[in-house]
Amino acid sequence: MVMQVGVFSDVHGNLEALEAVWDALARPGLTEGPVLNAGDNVGYGDAPEACALFVRARPNIVCVQGNYDKNVAQFPDKEAEFRKKWGKSRPPKLEAIRRDSEAISEETRAWLRALPKEQIITLADTRILLTHYAPGSKEGLGTWTPMARLAELAGATDAQVVVCGHTHTPFVRQAGGVLWVNPGTVGRGWRRRVAYAVLTLEPGAPPEAQLQQVIIP
Repeated sequence: MVMQVGVFSDVHGNLEALEAVWDALARPGLTEGPVLNAGDNVGYGDAPEACALFVRARPNIVCVQGNYDKNVAQFPDKEAEFRKKWGKSRPPKLEAIRRDSEAISEETRAWLRALPKEQIITLADTRILLTHYAPGSKEGLGTWTPMARLAELAGATDAQVVVCGHTHTPFVRQAGGVLWVNPGTVGRGWRRRVAYAVLTLEPGAPPEAQLQQVIIP
């Protein structure tokens, strides 16, 4: 039986964009089953708490921890470390982390802290690794990543599909016997283009993925 699965990442506190993706997935009924979220629910957008609550309220969303999820949850405990790291080189990033840390509830902070870095999900007899980065590392994957590097990274997992995020760069590639899928970014799109993807899974058949987008007027 063919199964389709919605995939998104990098919401970055943009509730309008998250709702647009959810509505797009709902039309073909994809919000009724598992939906994969590759992390970075908070950071930069003006609704970090609302976005976290949206995801938390839907137990069918399988989620991993992105770097902004982790950093926002750790602020202000690591404020001195973060100021030293980004205070001069990336002040907007530091300000986004500080602001979001003040905007979220303690329940959301605990949820962000507890998110796993990676998850393995088996759907339609297909093993899927859900991660924010490359498998087992903090390497961001994008269209610039050589096929040879993807084939090398495939050796770090026994999954048939790797779903990642972080770089905001949508791509679908086949390398090392693995289907690599980065759905792009929900909340930090270009000219209000909201990106996501749909996995098509069938026992005994190779997995496929289609990149999708929503234009918010």
